[in-house]
Amino acid sequence: MSLLSSQEAERFSPFGLLLLLLLFMLLGSAMASGLGYLLGMYMDLDLVAVLEDFNMDSPARERTFIRLVNLFNQLLTFTVPALILGWLVSKRDWLAFFQLQRAPKASIFGIGTLFIFGVFILSLATYWLNQQLPLPDWAGNMEEKATEMTKGLLVMDHIGELLLTLLVVAVLPAIGEELVFRGILQRQFQLSTGKPILAIWISALIFSLFHLQFAGFLPRLVLGAGLGYLFLWSNSLWVPIVAHFVINGMQIAGQYIWKSALAESSAPEINWGATAVAAVIVAGLAHYLRHYYHTHVKPNNTETK
Repeated sequence: MSLLSSQEAERFSPFGLLLLLLLFMLLGSAMASGLGYLLGMYMDLDLVAVLEDFNMDSPARERTFIRLVNLFNQLLTFTVPALILGWLVSKRDWLAFFQLQRAPKASIFGIGTLFIFGVFILSLATYWLNQQLPLPDWAGNMEEKATEMTKGLLVMDHIGELLLTLLVVAVLPAIGEELVFRGILQRQFQLSTGKPILAIWISALIFSLFHLQFAGFLPRLVLGAGLGYLFLWSNSLWVPIVAHFVINGMQIAGQYIWKSALAESSAPEINWGATAVAAVIVAGLAHYLRHYYHTHVKPNNTETK
């Protein structure tokens, strides 16, 4: 059955939904900035000054401050706007709007997680390629600031910092970004074009552009597409949410265990052996998931016909 009734489809066109989403996200981002300034006043910290100088040598108090600011941004720029939009469109059926009303069997979660891990390995090759492309000065400066910010966020001296970082960098992005980029954007592009694969790559492109990290554009594009395929093949947003959390959480846990290994890493040389193995694994799991889609999902989903 279709996830939206004919009445709902008439009230909200895909283009209208995207405009509403953009409006809510802009308002949410402004509110998050305001909360960041208020928190800075409470903690006797200047948000602009802290952001300007933040790096891996920043004190723990500033690291906590920046993590809380990021928490506001994740909640109010992604999660809350997406949920408000889902409620406006579907009211009590908002879970169905995001395809969260049911979860596939546990094996699909396991296979999906292995699939996205293989995609992550493949994305490292595109990261190396991305690093070879020259950037204009302004983009290089933005990239340098983003790198310093990431290094600072990955400094975790105790378990409390680890848990807060997991919440801000793994849990909230996995929920909020998947609600926006897969649950709304990809789904609306698919409804408007009737082409699921095109919808996956358009959403992945926007997903990568939205992060404004040019040196990581290609790998984030690949990961976004991988998450998009998981959403399509499983017909459940829970699968890319879990996969997204695993990829982010794995990197944070690795940083906590091995300390500076991840924070100070630059573009590595491509491990062609690992890349080849990952390609075989991704191809095999993609074949299985496509078979699952054609036998369990597509016959029962009129949106894909």
